[in-house]
Amino acid sequence: MSDLSENRPPLSPSARGNGGKAGGALGRILSVIFFMMALGLFFGGLFFWLQKRQAARDSGAAARICATPEMLSGGLQAALKDKVDYSFWPPLYIPPMERQDLLKNCLVEAQKYLSASDVVQKSSFVWNSLKSLPLMVRHYAVSPPEVIASKPTGPKSFAVLEVEGIPCAQLLIGFERTPDMEFCFFKDEQDGSWKLDWQQFARYQPVDWEDFVRGKGEDIAEFRVWMVRDRVSENKDDYAFKLIAPGMNGSEERSIARPMVHVPRKSEMGKRLFMLFRINEEMEHSPYRVLNANDGLEMLRMRVLLSRSKEPNRKGEYSFTLVKLIGEGWYGLSFPE
Repeated sequence: MSDLSENRPPLSPSARGNGGKAGGALGRILSVIFFMMALGLFFGGLFFWLQKRQAARDSGAAARICATPEMLSGGLQAALKDKVDYSFWPPLYIPPMERQDLLKNCLVEAQKYLSASDVVQKSSFVWNSLKSLPLMVRHYAVSPPEVIASKPTGPKSFAVLEVEGIPCAQLLIGFERTPDMEFCFFKDEQDGSWKLDWQQFARYQPVDWEDFVRGKGEDIAEFRVWMVRDRVSENKDDYAFKLIAPGMNGSEERSIARPMVHVPRKSEMGKRLFMLFRINEEMEHSPYRVLNANDGLEMLRMRVLLSRSKEPNRKGEYSFTLVKLIGEGWYGLSFPE
């Protein structure tokens, strides 16, 4: 049997030409289609990348304004339905020349305060001095006043923030043979002068920390503490936090007594603490941490209202409850009652 192809009539030159033209046109059309598809994929990918990048920026900014767990994980739109203010304080822009003048002024004020001979004289350099003076008298009756113990080496860091709507200059000064000292200055709304936030500087505690933890005195009080998350002591329902009270400014001292508190994860306080720790970790090198001279990376500065059980357990240990988060940081904007 002969091959069927042998019986086909030969194609004419014109037919062969038309077939070549059709094949070339089809090839060009396919090339255009593939090019458009590739171009679409490229611009689609670029658009997706830009959207993702902008969402990340928006998420980071939102975390400082009204941060919730969903925001940091990317669900920004869903999170906006339930705004909660978990913010750290935003930087405040000051022109470069004014910033340099402010830094010099803060250095001078810090030196004047440390060089003052008595509490009354020191209070003249303190923000909201009328309310601060009684606290200063009480504090320095049992604690030695801060002094310049060694030669300053100059400013190590400086930042200007807006804390609760008030301009705040934060300064860290290094010394030759002693630990760094922290200074925080608030701008007086009446005369525009910058004064020392004494409560933050002295790390003022209305009640002695060690006495409180050991069961002496009132069973509820306000404190400035470091909060450290203790994952070993946590369970599925509660976060666990160890509370550490700071020593004097310019020292590496920390409290010996370190009680533990548990906070329900689903409570408003638990959500807020979760977010504050996340933000604190992400802003490790930001100006928000300028005052953290000897803070560990997992330590969060807070002002807290703490209550103690009426009686100790069989081991003689008291239990503690975190009643309220008074504020982020150790600022002295509000005065203890």
